[in-house]
Amino acid sequence: MNDTCPTCRHYAALREQAKQARDYSKATDYEVLRRRYPSHTVHIPRQPEGRIA
Repeated sequence: MNDTCPTCRHYAALREQAKQARDYSKATDYEVLRRRYPSHTVHIPRQPEGRIA
């Protein structure tokens, strides 16, 4: 994650909140938004987090 980008940190926090609420669809949406955020000049690879269910 880009720790210096406030928008990325915001998306990551929202993703964690959604995961805590067991809304994995929303969590995935926030991860996609974070990885596609326009300020990124390099591709951010998906981070393996293990099994969700």
